Amino acid sequence: MKNPYLLTHVLSHIHSMIRVYARDRTLLKEAASEDIQLGVNDGGLILNHPLIRTYAPSQPPLMFSVNGKLVYAWIPMGDEFCLLGPIQLPEEVQFQHKLYIPIDPADEAAAAWEKNIPYCSINVFAEDILLLYHTEAGAPEGVPPLSGQQLLAANCVYEQIKRKALKEFYKTVFVNVENGFAHNPYNHEVRECACIRRGDVEGLRRVLDERFPGRYGKLSEDPVRQAINIGIVAITLASRAAIEGGLHFETSFYLSDVFIQQLEACHDIMTIESLYHGAELQYAELVHELLVKKEGNTPVMENRHISHCKDYIFAHLHEKLTVQSIADAIGLEANYLSALFRKCEQVSLKQFILHEKVKEAKHLLAYTDYSYIHIAACLGFSSQSHMGAEFKRVTGMTPRAYRITNSEDDFVKESMELTENR
Repeated sequence: MKNPYLLTHVLSHIHSMIRVYARDRTLLKEAASEDIQLGVNDGGLILNHPLIRTYAPSQPPLMFSVNGKLVYAWIPMGDEFCLLGPIQLPEEVQFQHKLYIPIDPADEAAAAWEKNIPYCSINVFAEDILLLYHTEAGAPEGVPPLSGQQLLAANCVYEQIKRKALKEFYKTVFVNVENGFAHNPYNHEVRECACIRRGDVEGLRRVLDERFPGRYGKLSEDPVRQAINIGIVAITLASRAAIEGGLHFETSFYLSDVFIQQLEACHDIMTIESLYHGAELQYAELVHELLVKKEGNTPVMENRHISHCKDYIFAHLHEKLTVQSIADAIGLEANYLSALFRKCEQVSLKQFILHEKVKEAKHLLAYTDYSYIHIAACLGFSSQSHMGAEFKRVTGMTPRAYRITNSEDDFVKESMELTENR
């Protein structure tokens, strides 16, 4: 260890133990604070665990729990390793790696030792881990130092929970689209806010008059409460759009409070819908009045054809889409739609469709177990090879390479299975 002072410094924080080992796991140094006594062979038992025995010096620090109660860290430090801990956490934290070390319940000394293990917050513990790691080993050349957030994300289950949620999300989206179920288009909501932001009252009226086969998200089991909740969301978005359009925030928030209080007093769905649509129009009118007072800053009407085109694409992404089929669906001539789309979006309609399909394919490759041929068929590609060629042309990677690159880390997965099965 290059800097023995670090032992004293770290111990003053965690009030526990530090043990330094050679690469062959020979004990080199051992130190403990006055709050904890040596004597229990926890270190020897931990060193014999396969996860610790095979941990490479090139890997980042490892945090793990033992017997669901004590927390340790195994820190590579150049030619040495450091076992830091044990500590107890005042907060509940789930670790990826959970070791079980058998301790004889009749061993009174071990029971007393475990009972007196000090408490330390996980943030302080993480800071001391990084202090030892960066001072003694440091990140490889050209690699940024490991941050506390990265250390916790790599060792706790936050990332696994997030990934599981994303996996369920994309599976649900995929199944819903396959079954013809969809929420109302997001682009419809964007156009509502854009009209309010520009003070485009007539444009907003047309957007509000549009009807879609989908539905809003389920926000309540009670139909009236569902309508009120949707109204609150609509008024909240409208108030923010109006502020962005120039309306003073105090005025916007005051109107929002009044409209939402009125919503809460309603008991039938038609009145509720009329009220929150009226609130959106009120916001658009107020922004319009502000803008027309400014010379040369009158509201600009939106292009509804492009918005309807995008809505149709997003709702039918799992079908074979052509310029002609989209034009027929929204009531335009194909050549006119193609030229209008390129003029407004600076990209061809065919390229836009392809990029959206590839984007959906990336989600399905990363977060589901669907086969390549199934994904290709469901996204309207003529074959798996067709999808592969287009996917590589857009992303520079084959679907297989993308799935491997964006799948869960094999080492983490295997080590979790190893420790959980012991």
